[in-house]
Amino acid sequence: MNVKIQYDTEFMAGVYSHDTLYLNSYSVSISLLTKTLDSESTNIAMERVKCFMHHVLADTVFFGPNDHEKAEMYQLMGTNVTTLPEEPVDQIVGIMLYCKLNAIMQDRMCVTGLSISSVIGDGMCFLFDEDDSLGPLAKEGWWHDPSVQHNTIESETVPENVVKVIPSVWHEYGFVWPEEKSENRSNTVAYPNFKKNEN
Repeated sequence: MNVKIQYDTEFMAGVYSHDTLYLNSYSVSISLLTKTLDSESTNIAMERVKCFMHHVLADTVFFGPNDHEKAEMYQLMGTNVTTLPEEPVDQIVGIMLYCKLNAIMQDRMCVTGLSISSVIGDGMCFLFDEDDSLGPLAKEGWWHDPSVQHNTIESETVPENVVKVIPSVWHEYGFVWPEEKSENRSNTVAYPNFKKNEN
């Protein structure tokens, strides 16, 4: 049986707009629906939501598409940066959360509706549900990716002849799905001992 859940939370974040950094406090109410009979998967999905809201987005600064260079500069200074495809108004932040939370729960639970308000938004509440248009977030982007990625900034340049191994952050947090826990996730590097050509 599918169970309806509501999760209410708050988080702090910065908003970069018109060459000014503003600090903002958000209130979010999330309506969820379980989609599996496996209680462990349901619990992990919920923990992923909490982790993304309170660890990944902790004290982040939201940037719109016109401030990408500023976002890069802030990240170089050690700031947690989140880039969005439109100006970081409350409505866009809310749609981003709707998409990203659904992505990271990978169909174990789903967000059916979400409301968001903020101090800068003067308490005006924006509502979004599964029947509404995703607008600019309908296009492909990190907001549809099940990882914890939340910006489009390349942190470093990797040479073409180097394979970059990125461990699952969900594995590091301990929030992998039950069926993945039994998989062998150790990274083994083999050093072959080739004999010299003595001819």
